Amino acid sequence: MSQSDYLSLSTALLPERDRLAIWREVYGRLLFNVDINPIEGAPFEARTELRRLQAVGLSSGWRTPAHFRITRPLLATASDNVVLAVVTRGRAEAAQLGRDLEVSQGGAVLMSTCDVGRHTLLDRGRHLTVQLPRQVLAPFLPDIEDRLMRPIHPRSSALKLLRGYVLGAMAMGEPAGAEMQLLAAQHLRDLVALICGVPEEEVAAQGDGPRVARLEAARQAIKARLGDGDLSAESVGALQQVSADYIRKLFREAGTSFHDYVLELRLAQAHAGLADPLRSHESIARVALASGFADISYFNRCFRRRYGLTPSELRKARLSGE
Repeated sequence: MSQSDYLSLSTALLPERDRLAIWREVYGRLLFNVDINPIEGAPFEARTELRRLQAVGLSSGWRTPAHFRITRPLLATASDNVVLAVVTRGRAEAAQLGRDLEVSQGGAVLMSTCDVGRHTLLDRGRHLTVQLPRQVLAPFLPDIEDRLMRPIHPRSSALKLLRGYVLGAMAMGEPAGAEMQLLAAQHLRDLVALICGVPEEEVAAQGDGPRVARLEAARQAIKARLGDGDLSAESVGALQQVSADYIRKLFREAGTSFHDYVLELRLAQAHAGLADPLRSHESIARVALASGFADISYFNRCFRRRYGLTPSELRKARLSGE
C-alpha cells in the first residue's frame, strides 16, 4: 500500500479451496508479517478494510476465530512498530513479553510487531487496529515497553475517541492530501498516547489530537440526536464526560458556535424533508419537530433567513416542479 492507499479484502471473493492460503500470504505475510492459524471447528472467513495515513496504518473488519502469531522466523522481516488492537465485538486473548492477557469486548491491548507474540480472536467478532512506528510515540512514551501488554478498559474515554476517529478516517471517500494525512497521523499518535495513560495536558502541549477527536465525537453525537428537543452542550458534554463550556469552546475554536452548528444541521434536515416528494403528506410542523424545532414560529424565521423563502414556499415550489 502507498502512503494514501485504501484497500478492502474479503475471503468471500476468493476461491473457497484456496482462500486461507491466499489470506495467509496477502494479509498475513505481505501486509502484517504474521502467521494465521484458524481455530478448529469452522471454516476461516474474514473481511477487512485498510487505510494508510503517512506512517500510520489502520484496519477495521471482522473474522472467524483464529490465532495471529508473530513467530521467531518472522522477526527477521519485522518493522519496529506498535499496534493498538481493539476488540469491538467478541473476546480475545493476547500473549507477548511473557505476559498473557484476556481482552473483553470493547477493550484493547498495545503490542509490539518485533517481539514474538500472539493475538487470538475467540469469537466471530470485529476488530480495529492502529499501527504506528515506535519512534513516533517515543516523545510521549519513553517507557513504552512498560505500556505494552497492559489491559485497556472498554470504558476508557480516550479509547472511545480513538474508535470514532478511526472509523471516520476509514470512511473517507477521496484519498486524503499529504497535509491532511499528516494531521490525521498526528491526531492518531496523540490519541494512542492518551490511551496509554499520558496526561491530556502533556499530549495537548505537543499536539491537538484529543481536541480534534472530541470535536468530531461531539459532532457525531449531535447528528445522532438532532431531533431531540433537549439537545444541548450540557447533554453532549455529559456523554463525553467533559463540561458544557469545553464543548462550546471546541466549536468556537472551529469557527462556529454550538448553537449555530446545531441550527444549521436542523435547518438542512428540515429542508431535505420538505423537498422530499415522499414526505409531502407530512405537515410542515411535523417535519420541523422531527428536525428538533419545538417552536414553529422560530423555525419559520430561521428557515426564511437561511434559504430566502418560507417552508411552505419551498414545498410548493418543489411539488410544482419549479
